[in-house]
Amino acid sequence: MNDKVTVTSDIPSPYIENRGGVYRLKRKLTYAFAFRLLNKLLDRQQSLAILEIGTGSGFFLDFASENFPNSQFTGLELDERLLRETATRAPKASLHQGNAESFELGLNQFDLIVSFQVIEHLYNPDAMLKNVKAHLKPGGLFLVTTPNLSGFGARLMKERWHGYRYDHVSLKHKKDWDVLIRSHGFSPMYSGSTFFSGVPILNRFPLGLMNWFLLVVFGSLRWSSGESYVGIFKSNTLESFNDFQSI
Repeated sequence: MNDKVTVTSDIPSPYIENRGGVYRLKRKLTYAFAFRLLNKLLDRQQSLAILEIGTGSGFFLDFASENFPNSQFTGLELDERLLRETATRAPKASLHQGNAESFELGLNQFDLIVSFQVIEHLYNPDAMLKNVKAHLKPGGLFLVTTPNLSGFGARLMKERWHGYRYDHVSLKHKKDWDVLIRSHGFSPMYSGSTFFSGVPILNRFPLGLMNWFLLVVFGSLRWSSGESYVGIFKSNTLESFNDFQSI
């Protein structure tokens, strides 16, 4: 197991977010695409076991408790500072400090595992995917987002693209994420990407209104050129995985 991590307590965390009500509304809109996709695949009233890998400041778990009111929530986060933030926004969630590459929360425990903009921070994303597979119930769902090297922003901005950061150590193209995740025993339910937030001029007023409109109304599309990769995968049974491997 690679013990290297990109989290450091030597500098202030760039992922501690604003506490204002207007900012919370903005963040709620940014997660709307995820709930739109998940609500097509899951019963909102069902009692689900949901895990978020990399809770950040806790906004997803906050909103998920409203969207899935009868479910149980678990959060995993390496940075203790972010865990404290999450605890204030999702007080009913069971929170754990741990590395996405090596966590142990019980095999076959979860109906849904989500991870937003985390896997690119890992030196060994395969280890995370192996753990996700082990922790999902058979047929459970995995939703993942990550910066997309195939996106219009990455191709246009090149080395100036904001996805190139010191802590983004596993960036890939959309097609490469598809192949990698499927190789760990998952079947794709949805594969797409978002829109144009990686191009500065398209992320500022007034053109930014177009980008926000697309994000709020559509969230993502089944295309390869958006800023962030969005994938939803179902955990295969052993038999279906062997069938897939033989295709």
